[in-house]
Amino acid sequence: MNAHSLSHPIRVVVADDHPIVLAGLVGILSSDRGIRIVGQAEDGQQAVELIRKVGVDVLMLDLAMPGRAGLSLLRQLLDEGPELRVIVFTAYDAASHKDRSLALGAAAYLAKGTPPQQIIATVHDVMLRPVPKRTVGVDEAPHTHLSLRQYDIFIRLVRGESVTDIAKDLHLSVKTVSTHKVTVQKRLGANSVVDLVRYSAQHHLVPVDG
Repeated sequence: MNAHSLSHPIRVVVADDHPIVLAGLVGILSSDRGIRIVGQAEDGQQAVELIRKVGVDVLMLDLAMPGRAGLSLLRQLLDEGPELRVIVFTAYDAASHKDRSLALGAAAYLAKGTPPQQIIATVHDVMLRPVPKRTVGVDEAPHTHLSLRQYDIFIRLVRGESVTDIAKDLHLSVKTVSTHKVTVQKRLGANSVVDLVRYSAQHHLVPVDG
């Protein structure tokens, strides 16, 4: 028995724009008697509204949803609920996003594909620890202002993937990926992929595999 179960079940809101993932998470968490699902959101605005209206202990948050998303959404949610524990649950496993999410006050960061029992254990674990402190003066390097899609393409380019391969893998047009590439290079002050690799090394943005 964890300490939190002595009061009331952990109240959880799940926010993810993929119905299958949302249903899966709700099913996994509902299987634990110490957890109660008090809301579901399919975009950032719904998540914000739920935090405002419902008593919530833990928010399972996908960083990539329609509308306001990513780290700016995380910041807003924590502004709305200072006592809220946010568990970022995302397909974006880049170390930079994890470090910045935790610096902004996320309680934990889980990759999609995490085993069900580990997800449940993490929900209980964050309630046993103090509310995370938000780091003052979080690094504002240029790459922190890239969208999740832009950052993903940036990392893939650094890994040596071609624009054509990236487009195929992400189900985007080559033109769209090329446009993102130009935007990324401009924002990072790079003139080529070699410059992007150099930038990645300078900021210790080693791509995470697996």
